[in-house]
Parts: sequence; C-alpha cells; structure tokens
Amino acid sequence: MGLEYIYTDANYNELGYFTHIDADIEIGEYDVSKNDFELTLSLEDRDPLFTVGSLFYKENTEIGGVIQRLKINTSDNTITLIGPTFRGLLEKEYVQPPAGSAYLTLNGEANTCINVLIGDRFGGLFVVDNIGASNINVKHDVRDINLLQALEKALGASNARLCIRHRTDGKVHLYAEKINDLSDTLQYDNDYQIDMTVKTESKPYNHILCLGKGELLNRLRVNLYLQSDGSWTESNQVYTGLDRKTYKHEDVNVESRDELTKNAIEKVAEANESDTLEISFDADNAELFDIVGAKENITGISFKEPITQKIIKISDGDISISYKVGDAK
Repeated sequence: MGLEYIYTDANYNELGYFTHIDADIEIGEYDVSKNDFELTLSLEDRDPLFTVGSLFYKENTEIGGVIQRLKINTSDNTITLIGPTFRGLLEKEYVQPPAGSAYLTLNGEANTCINVLIGDRFGGLFVVDNIGASNINVKHDVRDINLLQALEKALGASNARLCIRHRTDGKVHLYAEKINDLSDTLQYDNDYQIDMTVKTESKPYNHILCLGKGELLNRLRVNLYLQSDGSWTESNQVYTGLDRKTYKHEDVNVESRDELTKNAIEKVAEANESDTLEISFDADNAELFDIVGAKENITGISFKEPITQKIIKISDGDISISYKVGDAK
C-alpha cells in the first residue's frame, strides 16, 4: 500500500503510517454518497491511541475522516474503525436562517461565503483558503439544510464545487473551484465494458396540489398547472384525465402563498424523473463534479453528467479507485 495513509490520536497528533489495512471509503454528492469509511486492521497492528476521535488521512487529498465507533471481531482478531469522511462531517451541521429572516442569503465571493457557513464549527479542524480570491461569485438562499448540502447547492448554482484537502498543517482546507467539463476527453459507451444502468423517463408531474398552514376551510391551498413552455400557473389546465399526474406538496408551517408555490415547484423539479444513465468507471484525471460523457448504445441515451461518487478500496495492499456518474446510492 505504501506509506501514504496517516493516523492520529484523538487530539490529532500524528502517530504514524498504516503498514497494512483494508479500507472502504466513499465520498461524493450529499444525496448520493454515504460519505463514510470503514478501516479494518489486525488488533496486533493497531495503536491503542488510534481510537474514537482520531483522524486518518492521505496528505494533500480529500481522503480521510474521523473515527466515531469501533467494531471488534474476535474470530479473526481484527478491529474495524468507522466514521464519516471529512465531507461527511459537513453533513452533521445544519444551516438555519438568522433570527427574523426566512433565509440565510449567500451573496459574494465563493470562499468568503464558505467561510461564513463554516464559522467556528468543528473546533477549528476546517479552514478556508484564498478568501476573497476565487474569482467565483455566489448568490443563493439556504434554509434548514445540512452544511454540505448548502455548500454544494450554492456553489453548484455558480458552476463551482467544494474542494477538500487535508494539508501538512494538520487542518482540513476548503475552497471553491470551477467545475471542469471533461466530456470531450472522457466519453464512455458500452464498448468500454463498464457498468451501466439505464432508466427511461416516466411522465413528469404536471399538476401540483400545494397545501400550507391552516385547517379545513382556512387551509392555504393552491393548485398549479404545468404549461407547454415549462412554466406553472394557477389556471389553464393543459393536462387532464389520463394525462394528468399530480404531486402533493404539503408544508403546514408556510403561511405565504408565494413561498408555498416556490417551494412546491422546486420539489417537483427534484421529483420529476428523466432518462438517467448511471455508470461506474476508472479515471486518473477526474475529480468529483467534473463532467464526463456517456452513451448506452441500445437505448441511444447519452449524457454529459457530473461525477457524483468516488470510491476507494484497499485490500491486501492493492488500491482501487472508481468513479460513478448517476444518482443511485
């Protein structure tokens, strides 16, 4: 495996390098990847100071995380250490709007916005690089979602991604970077003998029943109908009978008609299915959220899609890294 993976004590003091370990590490998009890891080593090889609260990492990469629990197997004399990756840690915190505001508004240079969200969370483990110098501008409203989701949504709206690197200063560094479109150089099809799963589209929702605060006759109720140009209106029912497909959106805490309909339309956009192509492949020059191309020859479905998962497996000294495109966990 090589002396690449470092481990620490619970105070993040470096203890040494793994000489033999089996590992399964998954990092990726917040709603696609588990963003966790399992490390297995023999009880004889394990340093007793490497325990809950310790870190492991590969320097100058995103690979790493925090040990949160242990599992001991006496039958084969091994211990498995389990926890979230550095990216997964960001899912443990939630972003709430300031008092008196409906949303937290991120508006400005990307690294500055990342710094606003990170603040003093995580006891100083995370730091933000190049504040004010990313040349990426962000404008996005967030509310009551986890920190990783907030960062990915805000940056994604500006065609950017969150980069995570553990550096030699013992800190996990965060910064924004533009997404690369590699679809011209990384184009996959059946001939590559890679795993592909194709799902053809189902009929999208074209009617939304929006239900807000209140009860019975006092219930805030709005019906929205999809138009041929993709917009939504409260009148002009284009799709009726067997052609109608209804989505029910319910939020008993919303009093505003505008907020209710805005949230409902966003939810339907997420729920509507389209042709999907999930692939798994190997690549040396791709990163999370880079865009690659793929085509399935039987259906003719082709896509330019971002990489959503990176999976690292270590077994008996062999390391394999694979990437996935698609939205299946």
